Amino acid sequence: MNQEKIENLIEQSKLHNKIAFRQLVEICQPFVYRIAFRLLCNKEEAEDIVQESFIKVWLNLHKYNYQNRFSTWLYKITCNLCYDKLRSMKLSPSTPLVSVDLSELMIPDECDIEKTIINKELIKLITAITYNLPPKQRIVFTLKDIEGLEVNEISEITGLSKAKIKSNLYLAREYIRKRVKN
Repeated sequence: MNQEKIENLIEQSKLHNKIAFRQLVEICQPFVYRIAFRLLCNKEEAEDIVQESFIKVWLNLHKYNYQNRFSTWLYKITCNLCYDKLRSMKLSPSTPLVSVDLSELMIPDECDIEKTIINKELIKLITAITYNLPPKQRIVFTLKDIEGLEVNEISEITGLSKAKIKSNLYLAREYIRKRVKN
């Protein structure tokens, strides 16, 4: 995301410029959808979270602190909404593994079909396994190992201490490692 352009759109949006806000949404929507889908593994739920996220952004834009990156603030809003959704889902042991449309997760590599197929299968396996992680572990794992964020930024997004992040990440990785081996 171009931070300068984003900040300009934020300033205009704070003045209730709906066109600027629409542009902000258009720029950030794929980013928000990607994280929501990765956390919820459900297209419809992710789309709902995208809408809720931008409603929260619109209503709380005056609270945005320019000292932080806008993407971090947006991660925080989206992850909090996803966390609430994950906690509200009542998963039973008989809940089937999620069926994932892999086109949502990756862009195929046309150069190496075999590699693409292997990657799709691995993504499908890891997505199915992470679906069964507790919400905090799923969020920390997704932010660190899939989104590639640093522990400091994850702490800012989730409000968890660095020690809690590392603990949740360790437990998530161990759970995934054990399931992949089976």
